[in-house]
Amino acid sequence: MNSQQFKYYCNRAFQELSFRTGISFARPSGIIIVLTNKCNARCVHCHSYKLENNLHELTANEWGKAFSELRHWLGPVFVSLTGGETLTRKDVLAILNHATRNGFWVEFLTNGYALDEVLAEKLIESGVRRITISLDGTSPDVHDKIRGRNGFFDKASRSVKMLVDQNRTQGRDVLVRLKTVIMRLNLHDIHNIPILAKKFGVEGVEYQALTPIYYSDQLNNEDWHVNNDLWVNSLADLQNALIRIKELKTLGYPVLNTNENLDLIFRYFSDPNGQKQKVWSHNYRNKSKRCRSWMGLQILPDGGMKMCHWMEPFQNIRDGDLSSGWKIRPHCWKEKCGYRER
Repeated sequence: MNSQQFKYYCNRAFQELSFRTGISFARPSGIIIVLTNKCNARCVHCHSYKLENNLHELTANEWGKAFSELRHWLGPVFVSLTGGETLTRKDVLAILNHATRNGFWVEFLTNGYALDEVLAEKLIESGVRRITISLDGTSPDVHDKIRGRNGFFDKASRSVKMLVDQNRTQGRDVLVRLKTVIMRLNLHDIHNIPILAKKFGVEGVEYQALTPIYYSDQLNNEDWHVNNDLWVNSLADLQNALIRIKELKTLGYPVLNTNENLDLIFRYFSDPNGQKQKVWSHNYRNKSKRCRSWMGLQILPDGGMKMCHWMEPFQNIRDGDLSSGWKIRPHCWKEKCGYRER
């Protein structure tokens, strides 16, 4: 066991102690960074593009300072750069380079629409460890309908091929993967995505289940899925699709979900309120029923720091003194949490 692994397991032990005592012994073991709310898609299951886009976003230099402080505080933890659409920021490569130079294990998420050969080359050589491209169908009829604009399937497919080619050309081992959200609009097509993933030569496809639109009133409505045009209402069709995906996985097609993950997705669509804690936090691998979001750290485009989508920021990263701010964050795991109560 190397020193970083030792620190990781020590932090996990401290996290358990923090949960039981309510005292902040532990630190976050990963960070989700929302670089911008701006998006060039109009996805039916996400309303990021409707959010206020004139926020005082952190500049690339401010992100550089923030990453230095985060590294000093947390060490080289997992960092996920997401949006909105990350590539709508003109300075995104500078921000990405600040993250990788600080030694973080960096994931970069994009819908691929704005990617070109130059960007693909620079992304692969940046030191990023994983690039995740959203792909919700294997044809324009499916993917473009979900993305809300024409041309997204062709652009995403081209982007995946460019990244795979650059990976090979540069002799890198960047993980390129697809992410697919399961909903009614693509249920008939989701079993085809591992076949396309193998053809692309990517690491694989990770399936996630439809969740409430984060930036909407659906979060406060227990019946958000009722009469929802995106909700999977045919459990028989879902079961058949998941069985086919498991068969493809057995045959060597690149499905990143475990069979247990896929079973959880089925149980979630059968009993959305009973399974929401794991699915809404994308924590499918957590065997415990309790919420783990209390140990998460999300940083918003303007620097606001919070633990999950359902809470207000407890500090701004521009204020510095991150460790002290973390210790005074709301102890939602010990107090009443609106998310867990719903």
